[in-house]
Amino acid sequence: MVFVTPFLRRAEEILDVASEAGNDADQETAILIDRQGGIRMLDPTGWSLTGLMAEFGAAVVYRVKRARGAVRVEGWDGFQRCEIQRPAANALPHWFAGPVCPKVLQPRMLQAIAPALG
Repeated sequence: MVFVTPFLRRAEEILDVASEAGNDADQETAILIDRQGGIRMLDPTGWSLTGLMAEFGAAVVYRVKRARGAVRVEGWDGFQRCEIQRPAANALPHWFAGPVCPKVLQPRMLQAIAPALG
């Protein structure tokens, strides 16, 4: 049985939105979520995920990177870390998108580290 945590589900939702965005430019954004559910978005240049979490008191931090036709989301909540990536929607050939290949458009998990259960 596969269990997807809310942390990873949120990363996939962020990836969905970011990969559908029509902007071709390379860019990077951090999304910080505090313990009350408040959201802050900022430029993460020069910051690590743990640094952002400590400086801004976030419960969860996601970094969204768009570069070379791909979108990547890294996440950290103090216990779990994830990194998922997929091609940006505008980077796919016209014949690749649509109902012909829906499985290809699903995000692929590159790395997920769950907390050790003791």
